[in-house]
Amino acid sequence: MLSSLVYNWLLGGADPTVGLRLFMDYTDPNKSIANIVSKNPEKHLQLMKTALFRKADIPLDFQVNKAHIESKAAVIAKTQESNRKEQYRVRTQWPFLADPDCPHELKLLISDKITIYSNCVKTYESLSDAKENELCDKLRILVTNFVDNHRIYQELQHYKKTKTTLGEHPIFAQIKRIKDLRNLNTMELFKKKKNIENNLWRTKAKLKKEKREDLVRQRNEKIKELQMQLAEVNRLLA
Repeated sequence: MLSSLVYNWLLGGADPTVGLRLFMDYTDPNKSIANIVSKNPEKHLQLMKTALFRKADIPLDFQVNKAHIESKAAVIAKTQESNRKEQYRVRTQWPFLADPDCPHELKLLISDKITIYSNCVKTYESLSDAKENELCDKLRILVTNFVDNHRIYQELQHYKKTKTTLGEHPIFAQIKRIKDLRNLNTMELFKKKKNIENNLWRTKAKLKKEKREDLVRQRNEKIKELQMQLAEVNRLLA
């Protein structure tokens, strides 16, 4: 799945903001490296590419070109036909993702959309083998992912038709909260940093101790947003 996300990121122009999210979510960098990269993702774009390539088992000398990607897609098709179709559909249905003025939020949503689709396929395929006590959780995951996918579709379709953002998906509010941090003074940033770190610790502790499958996704999303906020605060304090 990560290789597909990286390929689509590269096809979309390797936006540093999107790359930073992939880097933070999938490579598990140590705190010092994460802080350095988050302060200036544009400067450390090659570092993020290298880390993501290694994590996704992509050759370090890989270069984006249509022939290579089509060849890779052909290999994927033999074992994961449904995912290949989804990747192709994303690239052809939303060509504006490669535009320089495409909002960062939409590029981040594409990454989420591919992940959601992959989760749906895997969950659906596992239904036949699910035990009775697992069935409800799996059906809940399917419904939740279906709703999330539709919300992303609405944002992409609205931008495709109007070249303006609909802005109803939670990611727009998340990015706004991150941008609002730039209006804080130094003392406010230090206070915010402490609050974010405490919130992160509590959320991670709950995720680890409380075996609530119905809250896992929500808590993981909260952790991702808090990590992005913390990265921005650290960048502003540098």
